[in-house]
Amino acid sequence: MLNDTYVTTDAGTGVVHQAPGFGEDDYRVCTTAGIIKPGDAVVPIDDDGKFTSDVPDYAGVYIKEADNAIMEELKARGRLLSKGTIKHNYPFCWRSQTPLIYRAFDCWFINVTELKSDLIEENTKTNWVP
Repeated sequence: MLNDTYVTTDAGTGVVHQAPGFGEDDYRVCTTAGIIKPGDAVVPIDDDGKFTSDVPDYAGVYIKEADNAIMEELKARGRLLSKGTIKHNYPFCWRSQTPLIYRAFDCWFINVTELKSDLIEENTKTNWVP
């Protein structure tokens, strides 16, 4: 069993799953517990929020559209304990008001502060035209 301070009983049941490829807290808890190695989080959804071939039964299906089919499969296999809805806070895009999907992905960053003096110097050599 894993636990962490972000899990509380005032927002939901106090019981959560861990999906290290889909949340900063989940990732931190799972890497700290040695469940996954840093950088090894599985993320079986693409840029459009659809399952990849890593989930063959639902490949190409938008994750929320697969909910009912997944629950039916769990029920058929005798693994669905309960089905219901719990209202809780969920992040939405401030522009489109659509739900956000947290998902890990490869990225890189540039330490601009380290390059600042070079950037300023190079800008003095540039002929800026409005």
